[in-house]
Amino acid sequence: MRAHQWVRQVWSGGGGISGSVARAVLLPGEWLFRAALRVRALRYRAGTASVARASIPVISVGNLSVGGTGKTPVASWVIRVLRDRGARPALVARGYGEDELLLHGRWTPGIPVVADPDRAAGVEQAAGNGASVAVLDDGFQHRRLAREVDLVLVAAEEGVPGRLLPRGPFREPLEALGRAHGVLVTRKSASLEAAREVAGRIRAHVPGAVVGVAHLRPAGLRPLGVVRDPGESELIEGPVVVATGVARPESVAAGVRALGLEVAALKAFPDHHDFREAEVTSVVQEAAGRPVVVTEKDAVKWELLEATRGAPVQVLYQELTWEEGEAAMEELLMGALAGRME
Repeated sequence: MRAHQWVRQVWSGGGGISGSVARAVLLPGEWLFRAALRVRALRYRAGTASVARASIPVISVGNLSVGGTGKTPVASWVIRVLRDRGARPALVARGYGEDELLLHGRWTPGIPVVADPDRAAGVEQAAGNGASVAVLDDGFQHRRLAREVDLVLVAAEEGVPGRLLPRGPFREPLEALGRAHGVLVTRKSASLEAAREVAGRIRAHVPGAVVGVAHLRPAGLRPLGVVRDPGESELIEGPVVVATGVARPESVAAGVRALGLEVAALKAFPDHHDFREAEVTSVVQEAAGRPVVVTEKDAVKWELLEATRGAPVQVLYQELTWEEGEAAMEELLMGALAGRME
């Protein structure tokens, strides 16, 4: 088992005796992290921490945990909503995770993508290039920049926030959702009932926020390097090997099984993994002629490698399907823009 997989087990409460020991050892670290968060929150509430206001409206898409909630497809949805309503959106990211930046360019062609660790500078760059609104990818913890809307994602598979870093996967506790204008519960392998239960608990804690539920459902497969037509999916047979560098590799395997395919093996790599030729060659060789399935986020890197040439590599693509709250969330986005632009 790789180190990142063992860490995920520890975070989820597993790992046996060694996991229990690790959580006990990491408890003081969690206390220190919580204390630092409280101090930071007090500084912002007291006004001693400066907050910059951009020249254009800012909408943040973020979460409370370490990856795996669907920020990239949800940010893409936000951009399309804004664009279709007549705004000129730009995507602004800190630049970590080149795969996500490449995906935004593919999913919403023609939309500017700005990468800058200084989010305020990135937003002003976007404004200078003609954008009328900036969408921050993974911006909830970036409090130095004011925004009109904070949309926070919570994965149904993880539930409401529990253990914080380094003892758990959460970057902020549940009460941090009090800063959110909208909360979206996303689900991949979790049931709709489980997602609705999480949404209900969030509504009880954050009564003033718009709360929605959406399914990041597996929609089909396409060969690596082939542009997908909506509604079309490659038909393959037999067991497959899943290879992926995402925060929750088991959810990718579950998505493949949901398409009716047997998963012979799961090759999990760290989130945002920079795949090397030797690693991909090893995966393809171990698959022994069986199809290898990767995510769209993996695919933008695999397409560049010689090891994939002629290999039976398939790309699993997902669709964001709203189950609750879509109209209310759109109203939240457009209402905030209208208020800023008056």
